[in-house]
Amino acid sequence: MLQEVGAKNINDLTTTVQRLVDKLEVNNDISREALDKAKSAHHRLDGIDKIIFWGGTTIIGAIVLSAITIIANGGLVN
Repeated sequence: MLQEVGAKNINDLTTTVQRLVDKLEVNNDISREALDKAKSAHHRLDGIDKIIFWGGTTIIGAIVLSAITIIANGGLVN
């Protein structure tokens, strides 16, 4: 009788451990998917940041070049 109870407890413990392992595997898959999505979003944001940087640099360069051209031509008054 005592052996049967011990065997049942071991069986229950094994089942519980297996459930925990299954949950851990699912959580691991979810965390890897979240990490992949975060990396993808980070790459997109880096691309947008580069576009904004070069756009801003181009606009500022155009303004500076226009100012130099105006000064070189004798100013705004002819």
